[in-house]
Amino acid sequence: MPAAKDKKDGVEVDAKALERLAKEDPKSKKYNNPNSRKNLKQYKDDRPNFETVDPEIMDEEEEDEDVQAEEIVRGRKLSPDLVKKLIPKRGIFTPTEKKRFVGIVTQFLADFKTEEPTASDVDDIFEIAKADILEMRVLHATKNDPAILVASSQFLEKIYKRKQSAKENLASRRVDRKDSRVGQDISIVDLVVTYDSERKRADEERVESLLKEEEFTKKKLNKVLEEDGY
Repeated sequence: MPAAKDKKDGVEVDAKALERLAKEDPKSKKYNNPNSRKNLKQYKDDRPNFETVDPEIMDEEEEDEDVQAEEIVRGRKLSPDLVKKLIPKRGIFTPTEKKRFVGIVTQFLADFKTEEPTASDVDDIFEIAKADILEMRVLHATKNDPAILVASSQFLEKIYKRKQSAKENLASRRVDRKDSRVGQDISIVDLVVTYDSERKRADEERVESLLKEEEFTKKKLNKVLEEDGY
């Protein structure tokens, strides 16, 4: 009599064979479950092949990278080639995420009203935007499951620290540039005026000291003359 076979989700399972294997190796869990056959490597061809697809990304009409780069650098002396290297490759963002990403980047670039951002500035700005998108993804994926949200708290904390570190780098470089410009804005005329003022003040102090010394000497001489009867 042929061995009994069960059918689960379109996959045939030899229950007798699994029962025999379970008796031979009772500690093995993979033989104690009739459905385990579907997970065995040698039976992987029995499993239906599903491809994970995100229609929002795959159906997206991607904008040309050159156009996107030009949108970010418009009105600035930034290199479009540099920006293109920093923009995540197509297929990474959904259309909504891409709009948010470009919006964050342009918003931070708008803070540079009287100066041009350096390559390091742009790199930090892109890091802030990417961390923001990643943070939104995690929050969206865990919004209906508080337990998973709590479990993701450490990961969210790391993302937050990445954003803060990039923001601090931006602020630090801006302060350094302002301090350096203070020195650069001093002209030769300013230096001459400052030198003349300091020299004039020193001369005035010297004259005042000489006058005090002369007055002291004069009083001392008069006292000696009076004592001698002159």
